[in-house]
Amino acid sequence: MVAVGALGIQASAAWGANWVIENEQSLKDQLIAYQFDPSEAINNYVEVAGLSATGALYLLTSQPQVVPSYEFGRYCTRSEPGIGVLGCYTLRDRRIYLYDVTDARLVSIEPVVAAHEMLHSAWARISPSEQEAIALLLEEGYAALGPDHPLVERIAGYEANDPRSRIPELYAILGTETAELPAALEEHYATYFSDRSKVVALSETTYSVFDSLSAELLALSDELESRNAEIEGLRYTYGGTSASLRADVLAFNAKAAEPGVFPSKSEFEAVREGLISRQARLETMRVTLQTKINEYNTLLEELNTLNDEVSELNQGINVTLEAKDELAPDESGLEE
Repeated sequence: MVAVGALGIQASAAWGANWVIENEQSLKDQLIAYQFDPSEAINNYVEVAGLSATGALYLLTSQPQVVPSYEFGRYCTRSEPGIGVLGCYTLRDRRIYLYDVTDARLVSIEPVVAAHEMLHSAWARISPSEQEAIALLLEEGYAALGPDHPLVERIAGYEANDPRSRIPELYAILGTETAELPAALEEHYATYFSDRSKVVALSETTYSVFDSLSAELLALSDELESRNAEIEGLRYTYGGTSASLRADVLAFNAKAAEPGVFPSKSEFEAVREGLISRQARLETMRVTLQTKINEYNTLLEELNTLNDEVSELNQGINVTLEAKDELAPDESGLEE
């Protein structure tokens, strides 16, 4: 009985050793997460992004650090496309770095980025064979979005930067930003999210801020182009009318300086009154032109203000419209 008992103990010990070896990474993750002291903000990300216990574990074991803007470049590259580089998961130290977003309009982006980077951490722990199976599901979910979906250009940008990034980025983006996914993929993400709809809703809220500003920028840009065409037409007409009147005024003044050119005072007055009337109409044209130029410049100022807002929001994203030059007041005049 003693011998049998001893064998039983040895077998249990061997099984325990094997379990430790097979679960070494999981044990390390749990230990790191246990020792990590997350900030209140990080704990809030877990809740508002709808992370599960496993999702929270992979976030915390990556020891996420919120980095101020002036230090962010030390940890994350700024060359990635899309909504901008607001976070990264570094393979060298398996850590997550998050950009400190201070704009109140974008508070919803922080937990989205945290969840996005958490999925990169999770992906790094998935076996190659499982990654291959998930990749097929990711391609299925991506194809269902259609060729006109904004993500198409974004993924193309990732691939141009690093062809190997396609699947890992699809994994992180679809999981945090796409509501409708294949059932098998949804089931997979359930490992990391207790309620994935939360993070998707936050993502949509963030994009709505950019979409709204982009729509305003586009509308203003179109309006400026239309007004500029109108102004150039008026400027051309004004220039021709002004030059013609100027020539007639000079001719009139030359005739008036020579005695007897006008056969009567009434004819002199008639020609003079005609020129004065033309001057009045030209002045009305000038005022109209100047008013339209002033309106154009006011709209241009609005465009530049909005463009500045987008630049501030994007931080590292080059979402800017082509600069437009302010129109100068027309300086044409008349000599009497």
